[in-house]
Amino acid sequence: MQSRSQSTLPFLCAALSFAVCVGTAMAVEPGVDIAVPRVLMATVDGALAFHPAAQALEQGDYVRWVPQVASVHTTTSGSPCLANGLWSASLGTVGVNFTRQFLETPQVFPYFCSPHCGLGMVGQVTLTGLIALTVSDSSGTSTLSWSGGGGLYQVISSDNPAFRGPNTATFTPDGGAGGTTFTDLFTPVPAAGAATFYLVMNQQ
Repeated sequence: MQSRSQSTLPFLCAALSFAVCVGTAMAVEPGVDIAVPRVLMATVDGALAFHPAAQALEQGDYVRWVPQVASVHTTTSGSPCLANGLWSASLGTVGVNFTRQFLETPQVFPYFCSPHCGLGMVGQVTLTGLIALTVSDSSGTSTLSWSGGGGLYQVISSDNPAFRGPNTATFTPDGGAGGTTFTDLFTPVPAAGAATFYLVMNQQ
């Protein structure tokens, strides 16, 4: 089973107590038409920095830059401080975000704030290949295994395909962030008919 597909909605992958959640081709709002973790957030405020300044994501996922104060900040692609034309957007108005989907081949995308690049306001997005995920179940224990991505991972589970709400949690793979398996012992045991959705993503 793959960790994502080109379908427009996540789907339940097995009629067991687990499922693999997949992404979406055209997202508008995290938790509405795409799983929340598939849209990475970078905020800007009164400090001359992006928070966080470095992010790693899979092909097809998104970064959303979110201004938290009125300012003259921008997000502008290119090596500091030379724009390369891939994107440039103002981050000057609270409530007006900029979201970009990354569909290119795996690579590093440096970016900067045009007015403040000389003061060190820079960031980067590392785009990796897809993470291929499979799940097996035996006697109430689910074992996830995967390949691809950037080599450091996190496992996210939830009781809903939007991956939002109090029953969404993030775990470290078996053996640490560089591991490629995760064992879910289901403690406590899910209610009959319940489903658990999984995402394996690059560690941030």
